[in-house]
Amino acid sequence: MNGQNDLLIISSTEPPQTPPQAPRTAYPAPGMEYPFSIGDIAYATARLLGRDWCAEAGHWGTTGSLWGPYVSSFTFLIDIEGDLCMTYDRSEGDGWPETPQLPPGFQEFSAGVFNPHACVTDGLDQLAAQHAAAVRAITGH
Repeated sequence: MNGQNDLLIISSTEPPQTPPQAPRTAYPAPGMEYPFSIGDIAYATARLLGRDWCAEAGHWGTTGSLWGPYVSSFTFLIDIEGDLCMTYDRSEGDGWPETPQLPPGFQEFSAGVFNPHACVTDGLDQLAAQHAAAVRAITGH
């Protein structure tokens, strides 16, 4: 995942995808194809982490921010490869472990962590539980 930061920048500036060869004749009802937003994942993760945590969705729910009892915060987003990423900056005052023992499936990249196997069909509760476990590992709590 070298250059992941470049992909994050490109994901918000790249032109739209190429249209399909055959146009769609039917479209899913709102909320059927994607029943929850990235912001919803941040909210559900904050609930699992407890009362010291809060979350807020970004514009249109395409990102989510997560704050806890630390100087640093976390941001949920989808990168250009379609991976659900959780970015963060370390603050020396937080006292987080240098080498966190991440939950199964999670990988580090220069701006945070991601799980390349996560997908919307995992469901909101499972994605939130996985990311709460990752936050606990990163923070050491």
